[in-house]
Amino acid sequence: MEKLEIMNEAIFRGRIVRIREANGNGTITLACPLITTVRKKGIVENGTRVNYPVLSFNKNTVTPNIAETFKHGDHVIVKGYVQSYMRLDENSGDAKEIMNLYIREIMPDTSKMMNAFGVEGRTYPESQNEVYLSGVLSGITKRNDTIALLRIDLSQERKNVVNAVYFRAPANVISDLSIGETINVLAMVQTVDTKERKMFRNYQELVILDIAR
Repeated sequence: MEKLEIMNEAIFRGRIVRIREANGNGTITLACPLITTVRKKGIVENGTRVNYPVLSFNKNTVTPNIAETFKHGDHVIVKGYVQSYMRLDENSGDAKEIMNLYIREIMPDTSKMMNAFGVEGRTYPESQNEVYLSGVLSGITKRNDTIALLRIDLSQERKNVVNAVYFRAPANVISDLSIGETINVLAMVQTVDTKERKMFRNYQELVILDIAR
């Protein structure tokens, strides 16, 4: 039997809005604007939704001295991966599954003027927010006819089962999926607006954009 080739790759392109670090461990929060298109009363309207993925780094991160090298406002390209883990809720004591994004490497982005003419500029390439996963489908939960929650097993050296939400999921695609088969997923990281005074389960989650077997 052939060994399953696990893919777990995330790539982000955006602007740093926050860096936190202590004893070599820390997080970077990126602003990743997304142009949205909606149709209202037959008229197409464009808008912008900004997601703020939080990316973690530690002693295993390939890029060293991140907090000393990068600062608020820098435009960067980040390559990383998704990892789940269990954490005890401080209030209830119950174990809660958390999805985290880890940085493999981070590098400065260059402006379009620099790329074209070799001089500094203010306009940068379009933001990027993409997660590529290939693993075993270990669970499907239908929230309704058009929303499904998929659990994808990405385990290698350690257990790593992640959840991904599929909004506006084609009914035929979901009905054709079977537990135990390998699926390939393109997703993005969607974050909630913490300024809205609403209760939310997760600050960030994987949202499926495309899926294939």
